[in-house]
Amino acid sequence: MKQCLALFHPRSRTRLRTDDRRVDRAGPGKVACVRRRYAFLASLAVALAAAAPAQAAGLLHPGDLHETPVGFCTLNFVYDGGGSTYFGTAAHCVERNGDVILDADGDRIGQVAFLASEDDTETDFAFIRVDSGRLADVRSSVRGHPSYPTGVTTASQTARGDQLQISGHGIGFDLTRPTREQRRAFLTFDNSELWTAVGPLINGDSGGPIVHIRTGKALGMESRLCIGVCTDEGPTVEGILAKAAAAGFPVSLRPAS
Repeated sequence: MKQCLALFHPRSRTRLRTDDRRVDRAGPGKVACVRRRYAFLASLAVALAAAAPAQAAGLLHPGDLHETPVGFCTLNFVYDGGGSTYFGTAAHCVERNGDVILDADGDRIGQVAFLASEDDTETDFAFIRVDSGRLADVRSSVRGHPSYPTGVTTASQTARGDQLQISGHGIGFDLTRPTREQRRAFLTFDNSELWTAVGPLINGDSGGPIVHIRTGKALGMESRLCIGVCTDEGPTVEGILAKAAAAGFPVSLRPAS
């Protein structure tokens, strides 16, 4: 059986939950997996988060750190809809609609406006509505990659073994700019809803952007670790957009500019 571990920095010892044990639904190209949250990295997470270099003052990019009532995760792409601007993150990184989200400096980014479900990898996503006072700070390019993303992938545009760009603030990787911005993974499977890969991701990378290097397009969002034919998996951006629209929350991805 494949096992999964959600990839967020715990905010503090008081926020840790060790009773979360759920079985995800099996889908094409994967087996059912057991999701667990462990408290084993609490002290290390707090220490490394404090030691990590600050992001460029004021600006907000996909791949940046953000803080929620649950812990520390990574922003994925920028989305537009209904006259508002949004960043994406993982559903397991937040608790409820209305949660206030902060940047690496502790300044407010906005509030959670749409929350899907952390119970399944394919629905482990949420949208953060950016406050009007921070709109001028939003940049749609992935930090360190001014040409990413160019659009959204479909499964017909990808192949097993394709290289993926990983960006995030995973424990240990958050200590240097190259490890935050220049990691690589290899795609092992994707369809319209789910991607799996082999690559270096860990707690703190949750929510982060996954870019298909050959096309420069947004493939998905980091959700959780897995053990089996992959090390990591998450929902595709194609699937996120379709599910959000079906739920009455239509948004579109904003390409790099």
